[in-house]
Amino acid sequence: MKYITNINTLSVLFDRLIVENIKLYFFTKDNLIENILHQNQIIKEIKNKINELLINTYESKDYDFIEEKRTYKYNAIVETVEQLIKSNIITGQADKQNLTEALSDNPSIDNFKLNHKILRKSNETRAMCKNEIDRQYKELLENEKND
Repeated sequence: MKYITNINTLSVLFDRLIVENIKLYFFTKDNLIENILHQNQIIKEIKNKINELLINTYESKDYDFIEEKRTYKYNAIVETVEQLIKSNIITGQADKQNLTEALSDNPSIDNFKLNHKILRKSNETRAMCKNEIDRQYKELLENEKND
């Protein structure tokens, strides 16, 4: 099976798990019971998908994926899931800051520009991190197959 970035790769499932847990955090903070229950179900299903992918690819020793190509080149090397988590949090913060700015009595174009730069860098970092996770996982399985 060929996996497609931003659709069904290991990294995209990790990314969604992170995002949905961030949402759960805010729903819990605001004590939104219905939303908490909904988020817990989503998180459970994402974990099931991760388990399925890991079992299937481990048994077959094959993880063939199509990498995401980016138009913007970012020079940092991102190799950890921790960076993916941080990038998701930064994206959410910048997005909330833009919303706050948009709803303010006197919105600042300079603040919008700054938040856009932060969002762009964070999204590019997320993409690079997801690609790296998929490359590393593929390499791990290939090494297992050759042993």
